[in-house]
Amino acid sequence: MSIPGIDVSDYQDPVNWSDLASQGIKFAFIKATEGRASKADTFKDKWQKAKSVGILRGAYHFFRPSRTGDEQADNFLAALSGAGGLGANDIAPVLDIEVKDGVSSPEIRKQSLIWLSKVEAATGRRPIIYTGSSFGNDVLGAEPKFANYPLWVANYTLSQPWVPARWTSCAIWQYTQEAKVKGISSKVDLNWFNGSEAALQAFATGNVSQVNGDSLFSDLINRGDEGDVVKDVQRKLIAKGFDVGLSKDDGDFGSLTESAVRRFQQANSLPINGIVDPATYAKL
Repeated sequence: MSIPGIDVSDYQDPVNWSDLASQGIKFAFIKATEGRASKADTFKDKWQKAKSVGILRGAYHFFRPSRTGDEQADNFLAALSGAGGLGANDIAPVLDIEVKDGVSSPEIRKQSLIWLSKVEAATGRRPIIYTGSSFGNDVLGAEPKFANYPLWVANYTLSQPWVPARWTSCAIWQYTQEAKVKGISSKVDLNWFNGSEAALQAFATGNVSQVNGDSLFSDLINRGDEGDVVKDVQRKLIAKGFDVGLSKDDGDFGSLTESAVRRFQQANSLPINGIVDPATYAKL
């Protein structure tokens, strides 16, 4: 099963957290810091409000390779402490590694490991690594120690994520940066957690054993899929009054079926992504 989540920064403000919760968003990553000294202006507010509506929360740091891992860890830990700290049911801290800033790959790997080790020692929680598929493969892939950290991968594809070779699967997949949700006026990133809701709850306490061992996300029905499962979706959409085009229930998930799914999601206060996820299917 795939569980929906979101990630936000100062660019997404204001956020109506009650609206997000009402759409089935189960977890949120919130930007806390960047580099040596930059702190997100809205982090504390978002950190507290996410918890108030029952959304599992996690904090992330945007890594700047031109600064040391040690000083960047200090920046992150100070911001986390200033917002109330990391609770027992909060998701582990995240290190967002996605730019080189002119720094060599070996130095990036070295300083990233310093950040990861220092934050783990301070919080008692093994951090999560966020990175893009290509960056994770090309820049981080030479360091075997990274495989010891859960992976949150950014890969904007409709089928399933490309997981960098250093990892065998991902815990979280950021599948779009162009989504629209009720409660945020701007476009926003959406994610899937790779497991059940019970597994997500366990993951939030540091137990990664229930994360799926593959990254197939096979319970998602989307553009390009074919067959009886798509016919079933098309028939359900038609029965609900949503036009899927002249071909109707042909079993081909094309642009017209995707458009109908988006309209259905909007009408039912679901995240609008054009993908038939478990929450959308349950409404159908």
